[in-house]
Amino acid sequence: MLKRIKLKLNSLFHVSILITMAFCTASFTYKQVRIPLNNDNGVPFYKDEYDYYVDGFDIDINGNFYFLGGDNAIIACFNGENLKFRKKYTEFKSNQIYLLDDKIYLFDYMFEQNNLFILNRDNGNIISRNQNIVKNRVNTYLFRDTSLIVELFNNQKGIDMATEMGYVLFSLSGQFIKKVNNIYNLPKFLINEDEEFLGKWEDSYVFWDYDLDKRLYKFILRNKKGEIVATQNFDEKVFGKSFYGSPIEHKKLRNDNIYILGHDDKDAIITELPLKELFKQ
Repeated sequence: MLKRIKLKLNSLFHVSILITMAFCTASFTYKQVRIPLNNDNGVPFYKDEYDYYVDGFDIDINGNFYFLGGDNAIIACFNGENLKFRKKYTEFKSNQIYLLDDKIYLFDYMFEQNNLFILNRDNGNIISRNQNIVKNRVNTYLFRDTSLIVELFNNQKGIDMATEMGYVLFSLSGQFIKKVNNIYNLPKFLINEDEEFLGKWEDSYVFWDYDLDKRLYKFILRNKKGEIVATQNFDEKVFGKSFYGSPIEHKKLRNDNIYILGHDDKDAIITELPLKELFKQ
């Protein structure tokens, strides 16, 4: 492994790394950015006896990084290693975040509030709050495309689910649209129980899996028929330690890249994997 490191002496957030990894006869170059874990001027986090937590992570169309974390919710936006803005909140707890166009979406299901917030992407100001969009108790949820998909416990006749658990699709303004079959709202033949769906890329579907025995991150490209057309494996050490919380939140497909959020004892580590290089055939 070869490393080319550039130090920015005038910046607290100082390390950008380009790394070339050898895979048999091919090589793969990707980028890593390190930003200190710091609730005053770095990546906001919460730490307990187990590990570090960063609840929200996303990337906008300009490549800016957004983090939501802390015992009291703090959002921080970085351009590379440079802080653009940070903001504290009392209106909601730290949760997953989702960026689309010029807005940040956040669903606060804790304590069964089920409030959907919309924030300004440029400064974190609250634009609107859609209160108690569903009365059911929420098990889990994901933002996908232009929607919010929620897994609910069946305790409300209005939803009228046939099973104990069900999946419901909402608009990003909090309006009920329809019931769906799974948390990804994908055809069943595309889903493997061991894989997490990261998103569509061109006409294909990108998934992530973890090989516990070999300690490998596995990235899988499937076509419209669900057939595997390409795979790539990485040693988990490449990305640093995983944050506690929602694993899918720390892996995002944006801007023709996969971004992986990890950490060591001091820094958050963001690894950028270009899809054209990752699935080169």
